Amino acid sequence: MTLKTAWRMGHKIRRRIAKQEPQFIVEGTVQIDKMYLSHMAFKKQGRSLKNKTLIVGIYEKTTNNLIVKVLKNVKSKSLLNFSRSHISLKCHVYTDDWKGYCDFKLVFPKHKTVNHQDGYVSKTGVNTNQIESVWKHIRRTFKTHIKVAKHHVYLYAKEAAYKFNKIPSFEIVMLCLI
Repeated sequence: MTLKTAWRMGHKIRRRIAKQEPQFIVEGTVQIDKMYLSHMAFKKQGRSLKNKTLIVGIYEKTTNNLIVKVLKNVKSKSLLNFSRSHISLKCHVYTDDWKGYCDFKLVFPKHKTVNHQDGYVSKTGVNTNQIESVWKHIRRTFKTHIKVAKHHVYLYAKEAAYKFNKIPSFEIVMLCLI
């Protein structure tokens, strides 16, 4: 099999995964965060979207479900629209204290924030550590590719979320191996 054939087959699989939009509404404790992914040079820092793609994620702590979506901007309205379509209004929603999440309190009454300048966990126990861990996993996945075209980033993000949701926990894998 040639490299071109393998790449084409991989993209067909990714497109099939990307078509499967999550049909569930998450409940319980939810963490929401955003990630700027530089698809050309992975060492670039900052929030400029010129050479980066914005990925927003919703992580449910109780079931370890992950929902990701590539958004055009980080305006509060687009973040709220994405969140409303996947989160129950009864959820405990945890975010960082970025200004784009300021309208969440109006929609989600149990919205709490953590200030990362004060620490990774607030005094009330609010954190976004699990979704940050997910971003680290996705960045590591993207680094295995030499170059990812900007219009293909959503396919790779959906693939990473699919793998994250389908791979069982470490304990289950270890029990199966024993």
